[in-house]
Amino acid sequence: MSGQQTPPVEKVGGTLHMGNKQRIVDEDAAIPFSRPSTPTPRHDQLALIGLGAMGRRMATNLALDLQKKHMPPLIVSNRSDARIDDFKRWAKERGLSEDGYKVVKDLKEIGQTADMILTSLGSDEAVEEVFTELFAGQEEQSDKGDGIIPGGAGKSTIFVDTSTIFPATAGKLERLAASKPHRTFLSCPVFGVPKAAETADITLAISGDYYAKKHAAHALVPALAKKVMDLGSNVERAMSFKLVGNALELGFIELLSECFTLSDQAGVGSDKLLELIKEQHSSPALVRYADRILHNKFGAEGGFTLGGGIVDAKHIRQLADVHNVPMPTIDVANQHMLSARAHGGEEMDWTALVGGQRIAAGLQPFAGRSKLERYYEDT
Repeated sequence: MSGQQTPPVEKVGGTLHMGNKQRIVDEDAAIPFSRPSTPTPRHDQLALIGLGAMGRRMATNLALDLQKKHMPPLIVSNRSDARIDDFKRWAKERGLSEDGYKVVKDLKEIGQTADMILTSLGSDEAVEEVFTELFAGQEEQSDKGDGIIPGGAGKSTIFVDTSTIFPATAGKLERLAASKPHRTFLSCPVFGVPKAAETADITLAISGDYYAKKHAAHALVPALAKKVMDLGSNVERAMSFKLVGNALELGFIELLSECFTLSDQAGVGSDKLLELIKEQHSSPALVRYADRILHNKFGAEGGFTLGGGIVDAKHIRQLADVHNVPMPTIDVANQHMLSARAHGGEEMDWTALVGGQRIAAGLQPFAGRSKLERYYEDT
């Protein structure tokens, strides 16, 4: 590596520019850490692994930011070629040229060459498999003594997992990371739907080593997120917080599903209930969920899938069981999601859990307007 220090993340007149959109960013309020002091280990080469609905949006924003700052192109990777092709189309449509990123399929190579590696993956199993390869590559490079870190030779690597996994899995990965020198693992789950990630309108919860959190926070905000919330040094805390946050969202959807179904069948009109929600509550997410339920808009593009909701509900219920906390709303929501999946598949938006509520009320799961249709099995 060269001796030039990584330039700091700069604000553009307090405004984050995302194509033809812009958003005001107060960096002091958005990042709870001061800037890393110099001299510091270099973290010029960034990588992002996992190009699903959330990952491809984050990767595009991060690559555009790096390109603007004349930093090395973002390394991107995905285990399936189809998602790499999807990312290329997505990035091109948003003004990111092919010289703004580099596709690398070999995870060991990424572990050897990248200084900060983000992952956005769909399951605990996928996360563990990917990190096994990344750690192996990092160990090979670290043994060569490349790069500089305070107090010794070796390439310093920060691993940042933005996936939603069970807290114990994050703890396991942190211990594996700490078992070898010159690498740090951070939990950094994302709050917000993929649609919000298009304009970096998402929040990150981060926990782990304080020094590494400083570097990660200033690299990622405002490039791909609007705010970082610090959950302390224990990597399991950020993941626990993510599950609590998802439980809140799932509970909102369950309650909306019940109220909209009752509103329809009582004849008062779901459109009036949506109007009331808009008047009484200022939450865009609540209005978005209500609008989807009212109009049966269950396409998952830009949202969160039913399958993902079922996985999260499993983790939420497991975490609640560990801490002896009853969560009956999540139990009911999980049953409704399972019923909805059985009738419509797991690729629908997770607001489709209303289908399970409707079935329980003897109604068609995904149809109906002013008054829902009764549900009859074909004979």
